[in-house]
Amino acid sequence: MSHEDPDRPPTMRASAHDTVVRSISGRPELRQVTQVQEWRVERTLDDDGGVVLSIVAPGGESQSFLVGQADAHDIGEVLRRKAACVERLEHGEPQR
Repeated sequence: MSHEDPDRPPTMRASAHDTVVRSISGRPELRQVTQVQEWRVERTLDDDGGVVLSIVAPGGESQSFLVGQADAHDIGEVLRRKAACVERLEHGEPQR
């Protein structure tokens, strides 16, 4: 018997796609990843300043994550720095 809500998209399954990342420790580590087809960031209605990050995979599976205010700020900063780095590379500027 399934307890899933028929009005909601299915939850993401484990992915068969692997990639290697440089971990916080600096060592390369293998990660299972899922391609992102769509994503949304929405504010919670609570007063805590948190956000909900929702991700949809190519097969329609979705997962939502509650992210606290401090972590949401940190994620934003990392993405801003990454975007600035990509922009510099696209304009032929050397990496720093």
